[in-house]
Amino acid sequence: MTRLGGYMGQILRVNLSTGKIWEESLDEECLYNFLGGRGYATKILYDELKPKVDPLHEENKIIFMSGPLTGTEFPGSGRISVSSKSPLTGTIFDSSMGGSFGVYLKKSGFDGIIIEGKSEKPVYLVVNDGKACLEEASPIWGKTTSQTEAFLKRKHGNFGVVVIGPAGENLVYLANLMSDTRAAGRGGLGAVMGSKKLKAVVVGGQKTFNIVDREAYKILLRKIRFTVENDPITGKDGNFARFGTAGIVHRIRSAGILPKNDFSGEALTFEEADMFSGETIREKFFVGRKGCYLCPTACGRKVKVGNNIVKGPEYESIVMLGPNSGFYDYEKEILPLSILCDELGIDTISIGNILGYARSVGYISNFEEAKKLVEEIAYNRSIFSRGVKQVVEKFGKEAAQVKGLELPAYDPRGAKGIALAYATSNRGGCHLRAYTIAPEILSDPEYVDPSMEEGKAELVKKMQDSYAVYDSAIVCKYHGLALFTKLEFELDDLAKILSAITGFKFTNEILHEIGERIYNVERLFNVREGFTSKDDSLPKRFGVNLTRLLQEYYEKRKWTDGIPSDLPKNRRPDYIQKGEIVVTPLMRLRFPQVQVALDMDADIKTITRIAKETYKGGARIIEAGTPAIKRHGVDKLIPALRKVAPEAIIVADMKIADVGGLEARIAIRAGADIVAVLGMGGNHKINEALGEAIRGDKAILIDLIDCEDPLTRLEELSRELKDKEKWVVFCLHRGISEQMKTRGIYDQKSLILEARKKAQKFPLAVAGGIREGTAKEIASCGVDIVIVGSAIYNSTNPKTATQRILEEVRGNYKPLT
Repeated sequence: MTRLGGYMGQILRVNLSTGKIWEESLDEECLYNFLGGRGYATKILYDELKPKVDPLHEENKIIFMSGPLTGTEFPGSGRISVSSKSPLTGTIFDSSMGGSFGVYLKKSGFDGIIIEGKSEKPVYLVVNDGKACLEEASPIWGKTTSQTEAFLKRKHGNFGVVVIGPAGENLVYLANLMSDTRAAGRGGLGAVMGSKKLKAVVVGGQKTFNIVDREAYKILLRKIRFTVENDPITGKDGNFARFGTAGIVHRIRSAGILPKNDFSGEALTFEEADMFSGETIREKFFVGRKGCYLCPTACGRKVKVGNNIVKGPEYESIVMLGPNSGFYDYEKEILPLSILCDELGIDTISIGNILGYARSVGYISNFEEAKKLVEEIAYNRSIFSRGVKQVVEKFGKEAAQVKGLELPAYDPRGAKGIALAYATSNRGGCHLRAYTIAPEILSDPEYVDPSMEEGKAELVKKMQDSYAVYDSAIVCKYHGLALFTKLEFELDDLAKILSAITGFKFTNEILHEIGERIYNVERLFNVREGFTSKDDSLPKRFGVNLTRLLQEYYEKRKWTDGIPSDLPKNRRPDYIQKGEIVVTPLMRLRFPQVQVALDMDADIKTITRIAKETYKGGARIIEAGTPAIKRHGVDKLIPALRKVAPEAIIVADMKIADVGGLEARIAIRAGADIVAVLGMGGNHKINEALGEAIRGDKAILIDLIDCEDPLTRLEELSRELKDKEKWVVFCLHRGISEQMKTRGIYDQKSLILEARKKAQKFPLAVAGGIREGTAKEIASCGVDIVIVGSAIYNSTNPKTATQRILEEVRGNYKPLT
């Protein structure tokens, strides 16, 4: 473990039957193949649990597991994965909980805690700086979740705390775990803790972990934070930041999949939905945001009702406790039910599903009866305490569930992707195994027709595999809305930052393979428990035929009748070399460089012939000049240049002046590494182009041509774009028409020196009539990139001309100190 970063290297094991507590080292090969979090816990449960073990028996285990991103500066890296065999579904089950508990767990000295056995009396576990003990929990047994947390924080101070409420103590199959108003909500894992007489886990300390390639890690962090912070959904001023997750209420309603009256298929009116929409909550109740650890989105709500400021529920809780249960008043119905569930430690999604069912069969009829039923369920005094599936025979109506897990707040009738995701989820009816709502309804990363079957099997598989990686790393899936740029659900950014942190060599392909491995092991666990392909189905009352999609899905997974052939094979761990991680094109360059500007009105054959000669002469930055782009277009020109100069940095001199994001995207899609944008005018186009470049691991060149005061503009932009030095080049430029009236820019040495100073850590390029004999003057000013055009492409031997100018530049370069 000494080579690795991102891990503490130790697991804590606790046997509550014997009171024995011991440590064991993480398995390095297992880490490389399952990462951590959900994945690592899945492997442990598969290897160690006896088949058909009762989830509430002492032989069942509950595992708290962090991931290699936990406790780093990655946005929202405080999450924790809780895994066990579920009493509600009988499947393997994990729940990813937000907040900051994961950070405190690592600070305590451990990556995870594995708990087995059963205590004779109520206890809670305390882990502090590598030492652990069990303490008596009788004073807090029977207390609500908030009362328990308050007691433990008063006693232990600044520690992370996870607790169960009365529902967990009473072995209710819907019981959850709570930590600072965040929940590991689904599957009844709170009942597993309750069956062990374990009331809480308290963790903290001052332990730290290593990061292998800190320079690459910091650059990647800037990229990822920039991407998340500027996304229209997850950004600092995005939809979730402004309106919380309830900001999607109207979009889900418009799509016709927001459930009403126990998934009746009835449509909500705008007025009904607006009673609990994110916009209405913001206007009437909102007083502040609440975010998980280091999360810029902060989608949680603080709301004021009367004189009290309380946690506002998320979209799922609002819709399931609201219209699906027949309630619409946010202040008097939905919010009180949500608070009650959190205090009792019970899953709001399952409860909302049950309330809707109970109301539809006449078991309850109003809010007071609903509230009473929730309390009865939580204290295991109701026929619904074991979930909605258990009451179907009594009432004769099909329940909205898959594999025993109550469906969440998206009606599968209106979106084929989410229907297939529900059916094939390894933990039952869940939207978080593959959130196909993003492409099908939110058009993220792009729109996919929800009514179409074509491509949905591939879509669901890829999302399931990607999300298995997210849950193992551990990353909030909402950030996937920002980081995924195409329907491949690429994991390149995650692969790079995980490599930088851990020292393992990860790629997009390796991470997808890990996700698939995790999903297959979970499936094999469930097969061992007796589940078959017949369980991959929706209730008949939805009328959704998945026969063809399931067959296609099994084929994509290479499963025979829904069963993987065997345990997937592990890879041998591989490790990165120093300097191997490249985030932007600028990291590939060693300055100084000569950039050959092909500002030519010529055919592609001529342009590429010259480019090939300059590449042979040592040029490693080749510019597709504006005249050439306008004549041939980037889609033809840039691939042609790439073919003759495969290792070169290709610059597209787009001279972007208007729609920065779109124009940069066009050039990047064609294969450009750097896109030129004009520095004059407003900053919006620059920020848009920069956003596209950062997301695509590319860079921009800000051309200061025709700026009235280029030095002032340079100073202004370098200040605004601070920390973006790896993605931005500034260019001091005297245009061709101006060159014809002067000697060229080389005679303005004082201007260049001042520009070099104002550019600070940003690379500086200079262009304008530079040729052999004058290039040395430019290089001596500390200019990193000397741009030469006609002096090379009009020469009789472009290769030799490039060699001589490059030699001149390298011999006279005086870097900024």
